[in-house]
Amino acid sequence: MKHLLLVLYFLIFSNLLIAQTPAQNSFKTAMEIMDKQPENYLAPLKAIRKIKVDTAEKGGLNIWLQAMMTYYSFLEDYPQLLFYSDFRFKDQINTEKVVYDTAFVRQHTFVDASDYITARANLSQVTMINEAHHLPYHRAFMLSMLKRFYDCGYRYLAIEALEDSLINSKKYPDYNTGYYIHEPLFGELLRQAKKIGFIMIPYDPQEDCNQESEDPNYCNRFRDSLMALNLVRILNKEPKAKLLVYAGYDHIHKGSSNSWKKMAQYFKEFSGIDPFTVDLTQQVEHLYPQLEEKEFISVNKFRNIQQPVIALQGNNAWHGKYVDATVIFPIYNIKNTRSTFLSIAGLRKPYKLNNYKLKRNQLVQAFYSNEIQGNRIPADQLLIKNGNNVLFLFKGKYVLDIKNSEGILLKRRNIIIN
Repeated sequence: MKHLLLVLYFLIFSNLLIAQTPAQNSFKTAMEIMDKQPENYLAPLKAIRKIKVDTAEKGGLNIWLQAMMTYYSFLEDYPQLLFYSDFRFKDQINTEKVVYDTAFVRQHTFVDASDYITARANLSQVTMINEAHHLPYHRAFMLSMLKRFYDCGYRYLAIEALEDSLINSKKYPDYNTGYYIHEPLFGELLRQAKKIGFIMIPYDPQEDCNQESEDPNYCNRFRDSLMALNLVRILNKEPKAKLLVYAGYDHIHKGSSNSWKKMAQYFKEFSGIDPFTVDLTQQVEHLYPQLEEKEFISVNKFRNIQQPVIALQGNNAWHGKYVDATVIFPIYNIKNTRSTFLSIAGLRKPYKLNNYKLKRNQLVQAFYSNEIQGNRIPADQLLIKNGNNVLFLFKGKYVLDIKNSEGILLKRRNIIIN
């Protein structure tokens, strides 16, 4: 992303402690409503929309936009999350230009990212991969590689924002498993990890920063250092274990341009292990192409890629600063078509909803039939609009709930995906 600040998990929630205006309280408002109605993914969005936002008050507007894009990501509405994500940078849309880099395309070959990453990870004891918290396709990509990581000997999956210490003894993730895990593909990531046999590890610190220093990055370093210590403890107990770490944004960086020392830096220092680090957050799609990186624009235009790729010069992976490899994603926002990432590289099958006589703004949610109603995370869900009404589901038995625009149940059906 050109010159744009990334939204970090802890920054969003630290705002809840100091928020004053209704817009600054957008996340708090949404979370309180969803706590009461965990399976009603429309209610928090409706509440956020009702908040009056003073566009001159940049802090409140930014938090409100973050809340909108986050809850649209939970709803699995990719076009809408793109709209609110990019609206944060509307002042730059008219000043940035679409830039191509044809030399980059000529000088590199492009290989399947999952093939490269898992082959390279086979040579490492620790692999760290990051995500942008509002982009569900990062979880889909991660999920598509899980079995191959397991086959490479990885047994531990450490997940930022995993809040449930009992996840390995529970039958399935639920609403209380973690905030970002409310998003359906994140729920599927955990379900499949359990099915494959991974031991999932929360590693966010429980300690609060004391704010003793005037350095603005003091608490950032505090958090990252404790995250690293929590990861090192796993290897202290099992020195030869292979560890797959899933984190947000810059935590996996092995260097820094300011006083914020990152988790991966601390981990290397504490453990003596140089992790293989993969960035998913930079070469991604925007609603406005002038916000996209020139490599992303060029590869998608001149190579028309259909799956995530790694750019190679010889045997060396091209990458951004402070990581070992950078993934370039394809374009997913195709008009009137559900995004192809929802199929998870073909692992989930399409289930068409043509025979259900659905109306615009109704919500269709597919829940696993063995999960208890009340705190479930949908396997997939779709807000009905004009377009291709299809769900993507793994093989199995599901309960299909059809709800009105208020999230009230209208119909329930049992279905089987073979």
